[in-house]
Amino acid sequence: MTERRLKGINFVGTLKALERAKGVEVRRAVEASIPGEAGEGLRTGAVVANGWYPASWYAALLASIVHVTSEGEAFVASLSRDAVRADFQTLFKIVRLFISPQFALEQSLRVSRRYIDGGEIEVVGVSPTHVHYRMREYHGYTRLMWRDFIGGVEGVLETMGCRELTSHILAGGGDGQHHLEFQLRWQA
Repeated sequence: MTERRLKGINFVGTLKALERAKGVEVRRAVEASIPGEAGEGLRTGAVVANGWYPASWYAALLASIVHVTSEGEAFVASLSRDAVRADFQTLFKIVRLFISPQFALEQSLRVSRRYIDGGEIEVVGVSPTHVHYRMREYHGYTRLMWRDFIGGVEGVLETMGCRELTSHILAGGGDGQHHLEFQLRWQA
């Protein structure tokens, strides 16, 4: 199977969040440590927000972040939450006046297509304080990429006013696994 591609905004947002969290020197060290085409693309500015890039490039970015910062997957999720909040805070302040987090989560497949070039998302169950997702066909994903994805969903919920989020992986979500089933719970 061909690995998925991710929109460049994923790379740009993550690097900006890293810089806010750890400073410009750490960002530069991360960029310098990314091997191959991915590293070259990020260092030269060839990775642009509207472009599409292999999942393996994003995996290399996340792995370099963990290596350089000596932080774990929780840090990767926190960067994703921060990137989402920074990108969508104003939009979601307006959106949450008209829709519920429940409705927004039900529309997740449409939204994810703007950031990832495929895969299947099934909303198994959703309520005002809970969502249960089943995702398939995300070829090329790593454990760090799955934690990044969950962190992004958490960021959307936080931006919409949800608090005390907890996530629980039910199946998949490991290195080389193209599927993930997880639940998120929160306080409204």
